[in-house]
Amino acid sequence: MLVTPTTIETPSSTRPLSLYDLGDLKAGNLEVFVASRPEEIEASQTLRYRVFVEEMGAKPTPQCAALKRDIDAYDDVCDHLLVVAHQPDGSMRVVGTYRLLRREGMKKIGHFYSESEFNITPILRLPGQILEVGRSCVDPEYRNRAVMQLLWRGIGAYVTCFEIALMFGCASFHGTDPQQHATALSYLYHYHLAPESLRSEALPERYIEMNRMPKEEVNVKEAFNSLPALIKGYLRLSGYIGKGAVVDAEYNTLDVGIIVKTDLVTAKYAQRYSAKSGGDADPQ
Repeated sequence: MLVTPTTIETPSSTRPLSLYDLGDLKAGNLEVFVASRPEEIEASQTLRYRVFVEEMGAKPTPQCAALKRDIDAYDDVCDHLLVVAHQPDGSMRVVGTYRLLRREGMKKIGHFYSESEFNITPILRLPGQILEVGRSCVDPEYRNRAVMQLLWRGIGAYVTCFEIALMFGCASFHGTDPQQHATALSYLYHYHLAPESLRSEALPERYIEMNRMPKEEVNVKEAFNSLPALIKGYLRLSGYIGKGAVVDAEYNTLDVGIIVKTDLVTAKYAQRYSAKSGGDADPQ
């Protein structure tokens, strides 16, 4: 039963059951696990609505607006990684979330979310397990190092559990004007473009040029510092960026494709995750 928009009642002495055993991933009163109950997923959707719609200005569907939850068809085929804060009364407050979609889940719906914006054929051709990540956000009151570390530790444990070789998805800039992000987009294009064997590319009808200034005019330090925290996190994992950006008017974002080989996405990453990264949101 939901007590507040993102809080779930649970016996104080009982650890929530999870679909998969990711290990004992805790920090103080915080814990990360994969949701296994409808009320956990609903609380995650409520947090997403608060961040994406109420904070970032996304345009909700009538159903989402009525329920005050961010919902789409992918929720039924994805795993939902949650960071919860255990409350003194024994309830849990969902304070962070990531949506995870493996190839076998994708087959139930027919395509990955990213395919509505990017041609990901090189990624689909890869053998073995691949993982699409998205709909990441953190409660404004909990945008701190501990929550971000737990999200990354949870992803690292999930990647290990399913032997994921590569993860990918869309990462977002707030706002839809490419020129406002000209320096950052040019930096990503010149310094972090994925090799052709892995490169996603914005669909032709949605393609926004990322190369908006010459390489020699890009101030690398300033450009990196201007990036959203999650994009910084992917780059710290030696991640790549696809070619071309896409405007997502529904979510009030400008999206780029991200591709990350998962050999560095482990629990060890949390030990060196920069406190300067802060918290962020990625609706894709």
